[in-house]
Amino acid sequence: MLLRSRSIPTGSAWRALAHCTQYSTTAGQNTGILEIREYTLHPVGFKPFMKVAAENANLRKQLLPFLGMFTCDTGGDLNKVTHFYHYQDLEERERVRAAAASTPQWQAFIEASRPHVAKQESQIMVEAARVYEALGISGAAGFRSPQQNLPNTPVYEYRQYQLHPGYGSVPKLLAAFADGLPEKVAADREGLLAAFAHSDVGVLNQVVELWRYPSAAACIRARVAARSVPGWRATIAAITPGVQQFQTS
Repeated sequence: MLLRSRSIPTGSAWRALAHCTQYSTTAGQNTGILEIREYTLHPVGFKPFMKVAAENANLRKQLLPFLGMFTCDTGGDLNKVTHFYHYQDLEERERVRAAAASTPQWQAFIEASRPHVAKQESQIMVEAARVYEALGISGAAGFRSPQQNLPNTPVYEYRQYQLHPGYGSVPKLLAAFADGLPEKVAADREGLLAAFAHSDVGVLNQVVELWRYPSAAACIRARVAARSVPGWRATIAAITPGVQQFQTS
């Protein structure tokens, strides 16, 4: 699935709020949590929802630790809007969301947008510090999308893995990715990892990646290049038996 960033200026497609806690990428330390919210819109309500969301984008960033909002370009539900938030913990999430819900401007936005929404889903994800450490990068709250000039606009590839049940499924995948991703990234100078996390509340044993590319063509070039990287091929061979379903959009 390829996603288009929405509601915030081009060149800043993923931006953490100033008060959002920064965190270490050292394995074992707290990396905070991601909330991934997915709204399925009525087809006739897609444009009206995006219009009111854009009009209230600054309000969203003022009230919530908002990272990015995306719509599907291909590979998934074209009427779905996906947005990401970073919290230090569930207590911060509860406190921040309660404060937003008590704000009259946010209440007005909810009332204006609700008729266009058919379904709402939310998942809490734990970021993979081990993967970030292997790549020498910060996590989602620290990601900044590079400036980019038209005519091309950046796209984000959202990769989702549903693993077999069991406590060992996620750690095994994270270990394999920590070993193989550095070689894959070395062969792809266009893609940037924005987030890597696994589910903690919602459908369990789910792992997601979010990659930023300067264009859809760059995403395909990266995929082709990865197939010839020995370390990455070994990673795919190691994780495939534990994966029930894989989707990219």
